[in-house]
Amino acid sequence: MGHSCCKPYNCLQCLDKTNESALVKEKELSIELANIRDEVAFNTAKCEKLQKEKEALERRFEDELRRLGWQQQAELQDLQERLQRQFEAESARLQEEHHGQLLRMRCQHQEQVEDITASHEAALLEMENNHTVAIAILQDDHDHKVQDCAGSLSASGRRHEESEAGVRDEESANSPARKEDYRAGKAGGKEHYLGRKDTSAPTAE
Repeated sequence: MGHSCCKPYNCLQCLDKTNESALVKEKELSIELANIRDEVAFNTAKCEKLQKEKEALERRFEDELRRLGWQQQAELQDLQERLQRQFEAESARLQEEHHGQLLRMRCQHQEQVEDITASHEAALLEMENNHTVAIAILQDDHDHKVQDCAGSLSASGRRHEESEAGVRDEESANSPARKEDYRAGKAGGKEHYLGRKDTSAPTAE
């Protein structure tokens, strides 16, 4: 277009060449513009596709996050249940063990009480036997002493009665009028002696 013809008769030919060059240039620009449009359309489609993939990935991520949350919640629930079962089992085991220990201690205590009771009863029985033996020995000693005392009193009473009888015989020989009194006195002395003998007899038993 800025080309200057060297000769005037050549201007039409120059113009044709200029128009042809412009058309070529325009065609090239049109092709380039079409390429740019195609590239823009391709990039736009690609962006839309990437956006859709991004949205799909976000939805998948949210779904996976919810699924993991539910899974974690279920695992926590299962863990709590297993821990609760373990706690209950351990608690039952400890209670059973404690109950067994209480039973063993109760049995040991009962055995100790029975042993102490048996020892106490044996000691009481031994004391009663010793007391019975001691009472029997004391009773025998008392009976022997009572018998000795009764024998001494009987001998002394016989000697006293014999002396009184001698005196009375002499008096009765000298005084016949007191013969009846002498007989009554002799009979009374005999009853008195018999009464003392009967009194000592239960003690001797």
